Amino acid sequence: MSTKGFQTSGELMEAVRTLDYEAQYQVCEAFYKLSKGFDWSDRLMSQRFEESFTMIDAENLEEHFVELHWAVNDMDSFLYETDVYSPEEFYKVAKELESSSVIIEKK
Repeated sequence: MSTKGFQTSGELMEAVRTLDYEAQYQVCEAFYKLSKGFDWSDRLMSQRFEESFTMIDAENLEEHFVELHWAVNDMDSFLYETDVYSPEEFYKVAKELESSSVIIEKK
């Protein structure tokens, strides 16, 4: 994923929301895998993201767009919270996401 100069979680998530379902799922999947390497078990939005992401059937995204929408919103809430209260952690997460194969362009 290329963050192309994203400075805030809002800019990043605005770009994520312009992607098609498959690309949004790939971003969520990369974030889900990344979240396993951090100690976020006590953070409510991380738990909510995991619950909504694991309900998605990757083979049938068109029928699971509601769950995908929930996962994107929960990821947004988590990243916003992280950006506000721990900017260093947000930048670390954004840097880790850059290694994903999904390309996000800043509009």
